Amino acid sequence: MAADHAEADFQAAMALLAANFQSPDWNRVSALIDGAAAAGHAEATERRALLECRGVFRNADWDVALNSLAMAADRGSQFAARQLLLLADDRLEPDNSSKLDAADWSDVRSRVDIARLSSAPATRGDMLSASPIVHAIPGFASAAECRWLIDAAAPRLDRAVVYNNPSGVDPGRTNRSTRFSFANADLVVEMIRQRIASRLGAPLGCLEMSQALHYSVGQEFVLHCDFLDPQQMREEIARNGQRVATVLIYLNEDFEGGETSFPRLGINHRGRTGDALVFGSLDSAGRPDPQSQHAGCPPTQGEKWVFSQWVRNRPPG
Repeated sequence: MAADHAEADFQAAMALLAANFQSPDWNRVSALIDGAAAAGHAEATERRALLECRGVFRNADWDVALNSLAMAADRGSQFAARQLLLLADDRLEPDNSSKLDAADWSDVRSRVDIARLSSAPATRGDMLSASPIVHAIPGFASAAECRWLIDAAAPRLDRAVVYNNPSGVDPGRTNRSTRFSFANADLVVEMIRQRIASRLGAPLGCLEMSQALHYSVGQEFVLHCDFLDPQQMREEIARNGQRVATVLIYLNEDFEGGETSFPRLGINHRGRTGDALVFGSLDSAGRPDPQSQHAGCPPTQGEKWVFSQWVRNRPPG
């Protein structure tokens, strides 16, 4: 009966997240997941790790989160076990289709170096433009992390939308995308988000919900700017802040074409697997900068995968 109650609590939490993934009742979600995890539910324990590293109704603590992840793996969560393997050694690519043998996952947990995983690469990279800033950073993510993100995103892709259109659909954006909401994020995604925040010197709360973008041959996102139009979106900016920067991580390189193009700056960039591109959307006075206009060009062969992160000038709300 206790196991049935824990499963019911966990499913109720996930239903709340599905019903309102943008702003769920975090107090209720947190209580349900904590209760199910305390009763020994493996998948709830894995989700609790995400609450702990994000600091949802508790202090953010990666050590505590990783301990919960190891506990979830010990309790039988294959998803938790695969996360631990990758976090312990980012040269590994845990097979999502294989079943991992039962083990003492606390030993794997002990090999996770949080500082290594969450710190940005030491390399300065290449400054492609000073105003607006366009900065290419090699080796921002490992090949295994990139494969993890692709595998996590691939089953959930849908038509990519635009922010300033009520329907979301725009003929100038034909690629597909998916969000990493709480229901389908994990500690690998959170480590990458932490790395981005560290590189930019921004509070983690300034990062919007992360996305994965997919472009098949001929799919594109025509010229656009990432800042929010102060005239059209005044209330949104007042409530949740302005977008000031974008970070793209190239997740693969086995395609032709597909550059990120800044025609006003004369830049056509294509990163290798794991490379990042950071660019600003505002000028030195904090005003929207039209020079930041860019496009996601269509691949002419193969398919292109990108991890996309918008950053605001303050935490939403």
